[in-house]
Amino acid sequence: MKKKFTLIIAGCIFFLHAFAPLSQSCVGRILTVSVNDSIEQKLMGQMLATYITERTGTTVNMTSALDIQQSEEQIKECKADIFINYLNTGLAGMESVAESGTDQKTYGLVKQYYIDTFDMVWLKPFGYKGPLVKESTQIQENESLAIPVTTSEVLNRFPVLDRVINKLGGRIDERTLQKLILKTETEEIGIVVKNFLRDQNLI
Repeated sequence: MKKKFTLIIAGCIFFLHAFAPLSQSCVGRILTVSVNDSIEQKLMGQMLATYITERTGTTVNMTSALDIQQSEEQIKECKADIFINYLNTGLAGMESVAESGTDQKTYGLVKQYYIDTFDMVWLKPFGYKGPLVKESTQIQENESLAIPVTTSEVLNRFPVLDRVINKLGGRIDERTLQKLILKTETEEIGIVVKNFLRDQNLI
């Protein structure tokens, strides 16, 4: 009897280990996207949340921040998992800023600095430049590429997350963003975002 019980326990342990990789998927877990109060950030935050949920089944919450700096602090303090930053903002936050040149070169510099310094991962740029003035469709001075940012720790917990988010890369230029923002004046953001993702065959 004792031997039979031991075999049952051993079998249970085997199956737990055998199916352990499944627990690494996104399904059944929760992510938090931090955005400020601008219509651009609300829309793109909802874009991320809807797309991630539709593609992975992951629950995605939204949390508010006063500005980009506070969103970044929420990431550092593990109060959020993803936020939207801008190339020039990231460059300005570097300890030593060299001549960056092209967007591609700047992106490489900023991406490497953030992974080395904060363990933050800059994913593919959405395609448009920002930030926009709050509650407006006007782009601020010194605008630069908008980019979703997360951390290595989050990507370890959600192994497919970077591949999912990167499929949005380059799909949303300034003109597309303006059209989406205008639609939010007569439709709910969630509906605008879902329709866009469907039109792009992303969901």
